[in-house]
Amino acid sequence: MENLVLTRIDDRLIHGQVMTAWIKNKKATQVVIADDQVAEDEYMIEVLEMAIPEDIAIGIFSKEDTVTFLSQGLDEPTILLVKGPEVLNYLVDHGIEIDEVDVGGMGAGNDRSVLYKNISTSEKENEEFRKLLDKNVNVFIQVMPQNKPMNIAECLK
Repeated sequence: MENLVLTRIDDRLIHGQVMTAWIKNKKATQVVIADDQVAEDEYMIEVLEMAIPEDIAIGIFSKEDTVTFLSQGLDEPTILLVKGPEVLNYLVDHGIEIDEVDVGGMGAGNDRSVLYKNISTSEKENEEFRKLLDKNVNVFIQVMPQNKPMNIAECLK
């Protein structure tokens, strides 16, 4: 998709130096968050709006509204943020062209085990990653722009 400069999975969404580095690296002027729960949470919306640099536009949508928004095309360099791979499969299945996905942050949890360094996933999430790979989406792990990307298929073996 034209002007989609980064699609990133990070369960913290917008946070500190990581987002600042990616925004600069990708020369993004807009961030879109696709998350059903966050889109319904006025407090979290306010927190995320305050966490993003002032000169960067932000849109926070349910996955359905994200499809509608992205289907109209993007006029400016945009970073798409989601918390997990299932949302990306939904978007791709609904006609949104996503060529590559950066897995940046998925923390530990009860049903998760370490996939690679600080990336933890559940078996369901691993299956969602496999579905993305089957759709010819390049999925890789790259926490910061200066890190070398690691193909997630290697981790899923």
